[in-house]
Amino acid sequence: MKSEIKIILLLFCVSALLLALHRVALDRIFVIDLDGDLPIFALDDKSIGGTSVATTHMEGDRRILQCELTTFYQYPFCELNIQLVNLPQDESIIGMDLSQFERVGLWLSYLAPVDAGIRLHLRNFNAEYSNLADENSLKYNSVEWFEVQGRTKPIWIPLNSLQVSTWWLSENKVSLKNSGPELNNIVTLELSTGTKVSDGAYRLEVERIEFQGKLISKEQLYLILVGMWMLFAFLRLGYSVVKYNKTLTFFKFREQELTTINHLLDSKSRALEDQVGRDVLTGILNRQGLQALLFDDNASVSRANGLSIAFIDIDHFKQVNDNYGHAVGDEVLKEFARLIGDNTRHSTEILARWGGEEFILACPNSNLKEVELLAEKIRILIASHQWPHDIMLTCSIGVAQMTEETVENFFKRADEALYAAKRKGRNQVVSSSKA
Repeated sequence: MKSEIKIILLLFCVSALLLALHRVALDRIFVIDLDGDLPIFALDDKSIGGTSVATTHMEGDRRILQCELTTFYQYPFCELNIQLVNLPQDESIIGMDLSQFERVGLWLSYLAPVDAGIRLHLRNFNAEYSNLADENSLKYNSVEWFEVQGRTKPIWIPLNSLQVSTWWLSENKVSLKNSGPELNNIVTLELSTGTKVSDGAYRLEVERIEFQGKLISKEQLYLILVGMWMLFAFLRLGYSVVKYNKTLTFFKFREQELTTINHLLDSKSRALEDQVGRDVLTGILNRQGLQALLFDDNASVSRANGLSIAFIDIDHFKQVNDNYGHAVGDEVLKEFARLIGDNTRHSTEILARWGGEEFILACPNSNLKEVELLAEKIRILIASHQWPHDIMLTCSIGVAQMTEETVENFFKRADEALYAAKRKGRNQVVSSSKA
């Protein structure tokens, strides 16, 4: 739970940081060079029957459009035409993708005899409707604004305010799906006199044209944040499902095991009280109690699925009594029994004191290999345990699995395996099949 809270707090911090960075940083900027390699022209209405005259030149760092405009033509205009890319005649045009920008800033000064307005055109090439041989087939993404007399810098125009001129749509017979603004392949930027012109001199001074946007759009940022939180939610859900299944499996197993044990205890509790004896010192079963539980005619533990035992003997226990006294020896025996009991695998395994420093661990439903592994675990545990008075203690273990044989022969084989472990130097586990 603590780690989950930490992850959630981390996600909140990352989300807040990304939102803050998006607001104050992560900017995408494109500035048009007004005195560089880009072709910049002054266009007027002479080519279509008018008499207006437009020229352009640089004055310091300003691009000047000078216009003597006459209303002889029906739609008179002067225009500053900036070619963002070359227009080849025999191949597709790859223009500027301005769709990732949010607004354009115009640092300009406009002097005119009337409030004629200014028009901004961003011309887009699309092979579905554009023709290289006809410049008029480039889509007009346009906006016009007024009250710009004198020096007004900067003017910020949201790019989503641009519209497509209806006359252009009609003239080029553009389909409905292509009728909206497009800014993904811009080839030309145009600044033109507005629609309410009169005869006279017009002067447009442009200092800077700057497009601004974000490296990551708001929509992309929100998708990233939503994806990040959804990924966490899915991982958390997946982890919960896996953990729930493991827990459910474990509890089903424990329920089955406990049901079996409770049934055993319920049916045999009174009989065990009379038949099973316990070792007074260690509190575990004694020899009589183990025999009654496993081998009497009314034994309460089934041997149908196999039975294996481990004879466990404390090495050189007499030296403990001789060197430290019987009181310490008794404490060692109690600790020895507790340590083994706490580290057995299942509640069905039965530990008994066979006599003196010798113990038996009976393992129903276990094969020889399983008990060998358990015995080795116990041997290492005993040897590494911190015993009273820093006594160095080890044990030898003999293991046997019951076959079609008498109980006496079964115990004899386990006892022989134990003595084989002692002959080999003690602190060892020996199986009856290897004795």
